[in-house]
Amino acid sequence: MDQEKVIDLLCERVLIEENDPAIYKIWEELTELLSRNVDETICFLKGCTENQLYYISEIFEDISYNLKSPKFIQVLYDLNHKYPELNMESDIELAKEYME
Repeated sequence: MDQEKVIDLLCERVLIEENDPAIYKIWEELTELLSRNVDETICFLKGCTENQLYYISEIFEDISYNLKSPKFIQVLYDLNHKYPELNMESDIELAKEYME
């Protein structure tokens, strides 16, 4: 995974308003990058700040669908414990559903 590209996209995302259509292109690119390799994605997510995770959480559903990985679900649990104010419970439940 190109971590520098992910960070650049996150910076772009922070600057875009919620209803700007350009957000979908950023989400698509982020999803593609973070869905390539589960181990690299997990490693990256573990090093993210709470603010970075907040924006990545917008696409956790899509990443979960693509990866369908118990390891990814576990890292979501870990991150939810580390940053409870992100309220990732629904993301975790969806990730578990995709495993079935």
